[in-house]
Amino acid sequence: MSLRWRDRRAELFVGESAREERATAREERATRRDFAAKRRTPRRRLAVAPLFAIAVLSLLALAFLRVSILRARYALGTTLQHETQLRARERSAAVAARVARDPHKLRERAARQGFARPGRVIDLSGEARGR
Repeated sequence: MSLRWRDRRAELFVGESAREERATAREERATRRDFAAKRRTPRRRLAVAPLFAIAVLSLLALAFLRVSILRARYALGTTLQHETQLRARERSAAVAARVARDPHKLRERAARQGFARPGRVIDLSGEARGR
């Protein structure tokens, strides 16, 4: 018989009081151990370091985000100024185009450059038909 089988057989045929004695002996062994000594390892120090690193990285990311927002605001301001200037140029160009197309101004300009109404009009399409 093996040792294990003997122990099992003994447990099966031993009275209830022996089982209770073994259980109380196990409990006593468990209560005599000092579990606090094993838990005093520097785990907490190691657990704090990653948390600290994560906190520092998140603060750096927040600072980077704020700087990016400031840069975007400055770029937006510059773009708005440029847009305002372009709109002013567009308005002045539209006014100049309207002035250039004004019929009274066109007549004055044509007269200054020597243009005049024709004295007679020759219809070339009629001569081509007659031939």
